[in-house]
Amino acid sequence: MKRLVLLATILAFVLGMASMASAATIKASGQWALEFLFSENFDMTKDDNGPDGDGDFNVYQRARTQFDFIANENLKGVLGTEIGTTRWGSGNAGGTNEGFRFHDHSTAIRVRMAYLDFMVPDTKIAVRGGLQGIVLPNSGAFVGSNMILDDEMPALVVSTPIIDEVSVLAGYGRLYDQDDDVSGHTNGSFDTGFLALPVTLDGFAFAPYFVYAYVGHDAYTAMNVGDDAANDILAGLLTVNPDLTAGRNAYWGGTSFTMTYFDPIKVMADVAYGNVSGGGDASDRSGWMMDLAVDYTGLDFMTPEVFFVYTSGEDDDADNGSERMPALKTRNWAAGSFWFGGDTLLSGSNGYLNTEMGFWALGLSLKDISFIEKLSHTITGMYVQGTNDKATAGWTIGATGLDFVSYGHSLTEEDHIIEFDLNNSYKLYDELTLSLDLGYIVNGYDKDTWAGIEREDAFKLSTGLAYSF
Repeated sequence: MKRLVLLATILAFVLGMASMASAATIKASGQWALEFLFSENFDMTKDDNGPDGDGDFNVYQRARTQFDFIANENLKGVLGTEIGTTRWGSGNAGGTNEGFRFHDHSTAIRVRMAYLDFMVPDTKIAVRGGLQGIVLPNSGAFVGSNMILDDEMPALVVSTPIIDEVSVLAGYGRLYDQDDDVSGHTNGSFDTGFLALPVTLDGFAFAPYFVYAYVGHDAYTAMNVGDDAANDILAGLLTVNPDLTAGRNAYWGGTSFTMTYFDPIKVMADVAYGNVSGGGDASDRSGWMMDLAVDYTGLDFMTPEVFFVYTSGEDDDADNGSERMPALKTRNWAAGSFWFGGDTLLSGSNGYLNTEMGFWALGLSLKDISFIEKLSHTITGMYVQGTNDKATAGWTIGATGLDFVSYGHSLTEEDHIIEFDLNNSYKLYDELTLSLDLGYIVNGYDKDTWAGIEREDAFKLSTGLAYSF
């Protein structure tokens, strides 16, 4: 009997160990944020009516959580969930029950990422497949983002080193497919492929890349029928008078560049060109961008930075297409933390880059100023002027009614803004940060170009908490 008990005990122990060996280790990470925002004249006008950030006080919150299901160092699955940025007191719009109101129970949890991440056995080839964040190579100077693509999308990405200094990355993604057609034929799909060649040398790094996208004419037509999200994606490919029935071919080429060879001086730069064709001359779009930032990292108490950004602008002829650089979608690119985006927390900025294309900006930042432990400040001053011809003021995109060159979001050659930011943060714990952001935009819109609009400066005060784990 004792032998049977001993045998049963050993068997249970072995089975338990086998079960533990096959179980995945779960690691949770993420950021939960809460923001109290006072906003004034976010639309750059005196009008106090409507949800335009005029004289408003609002509270926002967002919860992003990522779960890594780790089998071993070579295999894991990733699930990212999100309760998106939600304003307190809003809710049940359109019967969705996705807001935060008294006595309501929100159903707003969404899947933000869901992908496999593994190494091909006995190789150095890394594979990611599924809904994931895709960011094209960039210098890291502007929120670690790229003007062309920085967003979540279903994609397959493969990367591998070639030699110690050079690696290659290739990917394919599907941005859109007609809901009523599962065949995946080319006319009903919006597909993209991308290739990058990161190179790292002593004191230098650069990553040339190429992107191709094809929008089938059936997909293009479907995306222009009452689908705000799809229109949001298309906005960076369109012109003022587009053919809304023809498909599009688009490509981009560019490179990032970082130099630390002359430490403590750090140079970061990006350059890119993009082209969209299909539907005739009026539907063609091509343009370019460049940015440059120089940091001095030799000080213990702060990092001074000067930066410059240029993007090509529209001429006065709508019939020859667009001269602004096309783009897919970027969530995070920003210079400063107000006009272009870049708010420390959630909703304290005015940025939408696809509409803002056609500008140059020159600025100075004093980053991470710190004289007291756990307390830091960043001060930024920036001048921005448009590169779009003044004749484009008020242009919209054909029958869609989408803004193309719009007051409060775009600048012509006659317009400018001056932005000042003071962003402060204090570490309550290593994982919990209290922030206070102040921002002011001096309105330099030309009164003759935008006749009939009562211009006003914009202001924000944002404070809140971010728990990162």
